[in-house]
Amino acid sequence: MTLRTHATRLFIALALTATPAFVTGCAVETDYSEVVQDVTAKSGRFETFVGKDKQHYFHLLAANGEKMMRSEGYASLGGAEAGVASCQTNGVDPNSFELLQARNGQYYWNLLAQNGEVLGTSELYTTKSSALKSIGTTSSIIAKTSVVSDAPTGTTLFQLFRGLDGKYYFHLRAKNGEIVLQSQGYKQRASAKNGIVSVLDNGVVEASYEVKEAADGQHYFVLEAQNGKVIGVGETYSSKWNAERGVETVVELLQSGEVLSAE
Repeated sequence: MTLRTHATRLFIALALTATPAFVTGCAVETDYSEVVQDVTAKSGRFETFVGKDKQHYFHLLAANGEKMMRSEGYASLGGAEAGVASCQTNGVDPNSFELLQARNGQYYWNLLAQNGEVLGTSELYTTKSSALKSIGTTSSIIAKTSVVSDAPTGTTLFQLFRGLDGKYYFHLRAKNGEIVLQSQGYKQRASAKNGIVSVLDNGVVEASYEVKEAADGQHYFVLEAQNGKVIGVGETYSSKWNAERGVETVVELLQSGEVLSAE
């Protein structure tokens, strides 16, 4: 089956399985303040998973499914669970977050333990104000979150959601439960769906990716369409080598032709 066929199936499945909270139909769309209030008023969840390097990781998801941060690797599940506990202790204090600027001018943050160890790293934000808002939002979500579970595994899938900024996003979840790629924001749900098709078309070619330097030795990668527009951004990794392995992982997933939508 071709990637285009998969994309068609994906469109149909997304339309049939859309989460009610994000379906607006003929109603007036929820504004930014309502989106933020709704998400931060609810608990999120920590999910643990085993990476391609056999280390254990966790990420924090908001109530809408948006990934707020991802951990460093741990040698054991117990280590990752201890990392979650440290996040629950330190993450309620906004002063535990360190704001950083990548070489391209975008911003992100690390959540630090009291000894300076990096507990979690955020996505990249186009503006400093967005990154600072994310710190406050993440701290609020952590304060309400006690759920720690295994990430869902067994299927490679795209998940579409309404972001904290009111825009539409999608991310790609690998079979091990790891979220390996996240989109840019779109004003319309239909545009986000078109973005998924663009990722399916362009993401199978390794030359479409570029590894970039963040700060303090961290790296990430971007996926670009043929017109040079960024259509996907990877994790922030602890090294360039890990970011390059991240590119290989995403290419392999998309080349497999087994990418589905969320149930």
